[in-house]
Amino acid sequence: MALITIKAHTVPEYEDYLESYVGRAVLGATFLHHCWKPNAADFRGLTTMEGVRRAQMSRPRDPASDIMCNCYAGSDGLVYNARPPTTNNCACQYPDTAPEHWPSALRKLSSDDPHWMNKYGFSVETVGCFDWDHPGAPRSEDPATSVAMRTSLDVLAIVHRLFHIPVDHCFFHRDVSTKTCPGERVSKAWVHAEIARRMNMPDVSPWAKPAVDWAREKGLMVGEPDGLFHGTAPVTREQLAVVLKRLDEQKQS
Repeated sequence: MALITIKAHTVPEYEDYLESYVGRAVLGATFLHHCWKPNAADFRGLTTMEGVRRAQMSRPRDPASDIMCNCYAGSDGLVYNARPPTTNNCACQYPDTAPEHWPSALRKLSSDDPHWMNKYGFSVETVGCFDWDHPGAPRSEDPATSVAMRTSLDVLAIVHRLFHIPVDHCFFHRDVSTKTCPGERVSKAWVHAEIARRMNMPDVSPWAKPAVDWAREKGLMVGEPDGLFHGTAPVTREQLAVVLKRLDEQKQS
């Protein structure tokens, strides 16, 4: 069986990727992880992701058949697809704690089934160390300023919106494990608040709306095919070149 082809995506590109799976998967929860080795400083994009896959597939005990999570958020702000978000296609959060130690909401969702979370859970792995510094895990990062964590939160908000998952059904790996994942410095209340904030974000921020309306009226920027402007989406060099060319043409006319 062919291995998954891992590619780098911007957040809007990964959203398009996820939209193609709506109706093809039944997801009931998300799970946030962190990958502190390699950490953010060591991350080298696709090269690192292939290394992660090799490490997971060569584990002496319970080796993986492929890369394990549904996606990885890199310290470069890009999203790396892993297992497709189809039902029963995750391999990252088999619990090593008894159901009585899980959050009550997860126990209710899963009916204490230890396989439920890998059948119906979507896993996001965040490249970075968010535990407090100690000899085994140096270079601790503040999750509030981490590019990878910001990207993970963006992806989680998209998954919750597309698959109609309540925000409080975002769980942590440590909810079912003795690990600290996604990190001792990451709180559930903060993550839920950040997801909710992203899901309620307007297409265009109020402070930017006059400028956006002007750019649209002048034909400099026209938004996306879905009719939205996607005000928080990054601008590529190609898009910027198009805007500058249009502006120059208008000045000359």
